[in-house]
Amino acid sequence: MGKKLLIVESPAKAKTIGKYLGGGFVVKSSVGHVRDLPKENNAISITKTGENEWKFVPTYVVSAGKAKVVDELKTAVKNVDEIYLASDPDREGEAIAWHLRELLAPAAKGKPFYRVTYNEITKNAVLKAVSEPGDINMPRVDAQQARRILDRLVGYKVSPLLWKYIQCANSRTLSAGRVQSVALRLLVERQREIDAFVPETYYLLGVEAKKRPDGQAFVARLARINGKKASIDSKQKADGYMLDLIGAELEVSDLRSQPKTRHAPPPFTTSTLQQAASSVLGFSPGKTMKIAQALYEQGRITYMRTDSVNISDFAREAARNFIVKNYGEEFYPVTPNVFKSKADAQGAHEAIRPTDTALTPDLSGLDAQDQKLYDLIWRRFVASQMADAKTTLKTACLKADKPGISNDYLFTASATEIDFEGFLKVMKLSLRKKRADGEDDDDSDEVAALPPLSVGERLDAARWLADEKRTKGPSHYSEASLIKALEENGVGRPSTYAATIETLKLREYAKTEKKKLIPLERGVLVCDWLVKKLDQLFNVGYTAQMEAELDKVEEKGEPMDAMLSSFYAKFLQALADCAEPPPDPEKFKLVFSLLDQVKEWKPAKKVGRRTYDDRAFVTKLKDQFAAGSRMSAKQLEYLVRIVLMYSAQISGGEEKLRDAGMVGNSVTRVEKTDDELVKWCFATMDRIGGMMRNPFLKSLRDQFDHGRGLSPKQLSILAKAIGENAGALEDVEEVRGRLAPYVPGGFKTEPVDQAIPGLLKLTEQIKTWRPPLNKGKHAYDDAAFVKSLRTQYDRRHSLSTRQLMALRRVLVAYADQIENYSECAEELGLKDVPSCEDKKAAVLDASETKP
Repeated sequence: MGKKLLIVESPAKAKTIGKYLGGGFVVKSSVGHVRDLPKENNAISITKTGENEWKFVPTYVVSAGKAKVVDELKTAVKNVDEIYLASDPDREGEAIAWHLRELLAPAAKGKPFYRVTYNEITKNAVLKAVSEPGDINMPRVDAQQARRILDRLVGYKVSPLLWKYIQCANSRTLSAGRVQSVALRLLVERQREIDAFVPETYYLLGVEAKKRPDGQAFVARLARINGKKASIDSKQKADGYMLDLIGAELEVSDLRSQPKTRHAPPPFTTSTLQQAASSVLGFSPGKTMKIAQALYEQGRITYMRTDSVNISDFAREAARNFIVKNYGEEFYPVTPNVFKSKADAQGAHEAIRPTDTALTPDLSGLDAQDQKLYDLIWRRFVASQMADAKTTLKTACLKADKPGISNDYLFTASATEIDFEGFLKVMKLSLRKKRADGEDDDDSDEVAALPPLSVGERLDAARWLADEKRTKGPSHYSEASLIKALEENGVGRPSTYAATIETLKLREYAKTEKKKLIPLERGVLVCDWLVKKLDQLFNVGYTAQMEAELDKVEEKGEPMDAMLSSFYAKFLQALADCAEPPPDPEKFKLVFSLLDQVKEWKPAKKVGRRTYDDRAFVTKLKDQFAAGSRMSAKQLEYLVRIVLMYSAQISGGEEKLRDAGMVGNSVTRVEKTDDELVKWCFATMDRIGGMMRNPFLKSLRDQFDHGRGLSPKQLSILAKAIGENAGALEDVEEVRGRLAPYVPGGFKTEPVDQAIPGLLKLTEQIKTWRPPLNKGKHAYDDAAFVKSLRTQYDRRHSLSTRQLMALRRVLVAYADQIENYSECAEELGLKDVPSCEDKKAAVLDASETKP
């Protein structure tokens, strides 16, 4: 038998599997994806082949930082006889296997490639998978490529439109994404619902009832008045009923018992695990997936990216044996529990479950965080295989009675008694009544327990109760409820939800506040523009339809190009519809005729690498217009500004522009700015210091120093930058007050986090920095980054939320150089912060990329 090579995705997995396979195999890791689309705009070749038909050919390059890994794998391939591709059993994993084969085939020179998959990293599962190898599932690869092409087209075509049309700080960091933008839309629409909600006051009445003679007490709610549901909407009515009840006694008019059955829940899928971990443990989706990945690679749980609730016969039998042995025969159902997955779930996968049911959480030997998640998974799985819980809902009806009482009042109190624990033996759940949003109903008549009662029994009214309440409107999405909404609407896939939420926060579209996702101004601006201009692409229904089309490519083998062509035709039309119509050619004719009067042009000025030459600029645009080229509103705006700049040489120029509607309208915005104010702005910049390192602000100063005034838009940007950086000035409030009229959106001043000085102080202990890392055009230099934050904080007395998180990640990465780090971590918010490497992994793992 010849030597065999098995390639997995992670080094940790390679180490574990290597022990199972023995000396006949060499086990290597690809460390995730090895190829991806290049950053360039021409990464996808699109060729028209017919009416609304195109061929899409992606170009792939070796991923950044993976050349060494690929070279090592090519060397390994040369020294074996067979290659087994054992990447994860999902679309991304299938694509990785295909990319590996494409890269390694030339070095293999005809040696066979096999595809092996397993849902758990146990010895039996791995050996079985290797003994039954198959081929790469090309429809699944095509589905992954189609999704990648879709995301690239949306990101690279729509994001530049956001840069062009949305006015906000750092507009070049704005991005749109096929799933990301729909998730943002859900957040913004929920915020609008919250803002529009008008709460109404209502009143709940009750009574503290006491048995005679022992005085056992319980609280009953007023349920009916004169046979109708009690609905009290004013204090006057509530007071009237309270007066009417004074002196009344209570009589038990009815006792009801309602048997109930609570069915065991299905085992976890990716999304339900993320939801439960968020609600129960307070874990973010990203943290949940990171821990789940580690548990999977350790062989503790099955594959964690799944939308199936199926389990294997082996797992079901193991659960039965454990339940019967530890809890008794009656705790296992007569007919085993079988759960139905969604129609679009990948049925070949299993739900998330422990690989060994007998390994209880207390015996797992895991660290605290890992054990919490393992405990959640273990209990959910064992509970899913147990018998139903049997309960009885007992309700006591109490009638108020006294001579001369004006109304018939009926009070009720309910309590749930557990007759048989069933699955509740291992999984404790609240049995209280729920509101429509899934939260406990605080207005219900439920009590912990009822004393023994009999019909006709008289009770004392110890006191009458009145509670003023206000109706509750919709609440902000939590990370868990947003994931639930995305899944219920068929938007995205469970494996992408964590990355989607992380992207919303990284782009500063939303923030987490008291475990709720709150949309920020940038997010609202982006959402409103997309809804206004591209609603047909970024709505829940269409995005869900695209997911269904991707499923058809994978499951039914439908051609990738046909699916993409259907999208592309609609996409091109949507982009064309949102484009601004070109200005009236007559306006260009008027402007050029006015500029023909100019005889003396200002000399050309070179600012940095750019040369500003009014005469050359006008001549160039005039030639384009004469040649019939499409002219833009932006070009017309610049020409109008030049007319105003040379108004002394143009007879009646400004009046003619005003008559044509080209001065002071929303398109051109050519009103002149106050030169004295601009001078004051630059003087204030000098007082702040350091701002001239910004190339754009420096260009504004050069422009002004060379006699070219600033436009209102440029002044607004300058004023906003000064106001936001003036935090260290003693007269900061006066500075912002003078600039405020020129900044319509107001100043973005971050609340001062008291931990910042302490965090920056910790960085002084770091003596050895990692060398700078170059990736394409970008350089990642921790030392330079921290230095820039110190400089900014000295100037602004604040850091953005994003910068503060990045600073914390850097400190986590250098924890070994910081004295008493563990003591500082709790105080300065460093606990549970992922390191820089974790952040990069989350970004690289995202389903949508920013151009």
